[in-house]
Amino acid sequence: MYEGLEFRHLASFVAVAEECSFGKAAERLNIAQPSLSAQIKQIEDGLRSNLFIRSQSGTSLTAPGQQFLVFARKMLHMRDHAVRATSSDQTGTEWPLRFGYSPFADHRLVEEAFTGYRELVPGGHIQSQSECSAELATMVADGRLDAAIVSLPVAQKELYMYPICQERVLVCLRRDDPLANGKTLLQSVIAARLCILFGRVHQPLFYDGLVRKFAKYGIELHPSDFVSAPAELQYLVKIGKGFGLLQESTKLDPELTMMSIAGINLTVTTGFICHPAQIRPVLPMLAYRMEKQCALEPKVDGRKRPSGRVTGDDLARVKKAS
Repeated sequence: MYEGLEFRHLASFVAVAEECSFGKAAERLNIAQPSLSAQIKQIEDGLRSNLFIRSQSGTSLTAPGQQFLVFARKMLHMRDHAVRATSSDQTGTEWPLRFGYSPFADHRLVEEAFTGYRELVPGGHIQSQSECSAELATMVADGRLDAAIVSLPVAQKELYMYPICQERVLVCLRRDDPLANGKTLLQSVIAARLCILFGRVHQPLFYDGLVRKFAKYGIELHPSDFVSAPAELQYLVKIGKGFGLLQESTKLDPELTMMSIAGINLTVTTGFICHPAQIRPVLPMLAYRMEKQCALEPKVDGRKRPSGRVTGDDLARVKKAS
């Protein structure tokens, strides 16, 4: 491999990948385009692989280029972390926590994370972002976020995953629907009436598991509407588009209710994720606080702690690191 690889090479590669143009990337970096092209050639020669497809319409990544982009971003973010952490020690201030959360996550957990961080890191700041679980996991993996609250499982096996709580997933329907008068919904009505789901792109592994679960009971889903947040789902249910699925902790519109399906137990696990390279010992402590928050309210919304919760060994490592 090219032994002279430096952070400037990585920054140049990322700029070209994001701008899809050598010219625009050179302007962004304020360097001459021939110099930029030479840096990219050095990387490609060192890797013995073409990273870009050049054409008159622009520049795009090859398959090896897409793989290298993940590592390049991660290394650049780790460099930034190191600089900020060192500056933090010298100034006594804490650099911002870049924190993400799924719109489907219980907002009480998000509030607990914010409150806990401010208590553990006085004067600390949080830069928050709401996004789908799949995208949040990608952002944590490549270093754009420090941690996130997501629906598990996620595809990035290299991440630290702390299961926080587990709760039921129920069918949301209008209160004036005749079926709302029963105790549970019959399986026979689900295929025709369950029309509103979160988009698969938001949480592919959980979505596929849900489809398999229904298929096990002979129910083939045919959703017609896909949403990205609980509020959108409730709106569509209110206007009569069909039934939807929501986590039991979701705050409901007064015109709506939630019911279970007879003979089918649907659950979702909410987890706290961060990267193993993270240097903040406060993160496992936040996960532990959120897990305790769930344990304090087991009868309010049906949540319970999963068996894979943060262990005593995790906390011992936190104390040692502190």
